Amino acid sequence: MNSGSVASLLFEAGSLMLIGMIFVFSFLGLLIVGIHLIARFCEAFPGEIAEPSANLKGPSANLKGPSANLSRNNQAVQPGIDGNFIAAISAAIHTHRQNSKK
Repeated sequence: MNSGSVASLLFEAGSLMLIGMIFVFSFLGLLIVGIHLIARFCEAFPGEIAEPSANLKGPSANLKGPSANLSRNNQAVQPGIDGNFIAAISAAIHTHRQNSKK
């Protein structure tokens, strides 16, 4: 190969590398700007926080054993699940653990 073709190949490789780096840098810059814009939008228009329903407060207080350690906060994270359902599952797990110890 002659030196002219090697130089042109190196120039082409360098220009492709430079174009690629500029593209990636600009994409990441736009991504950062977009994330900041979304953060400002979320600060300006916060969503509503759902209050825990009344049926999630009581059932775990009546349980004894390891399932009694369930706090109201853990249940309030999933407001769509009925408190009686959580209490039944907790009682079943407690019974299973007691029976498997024998």
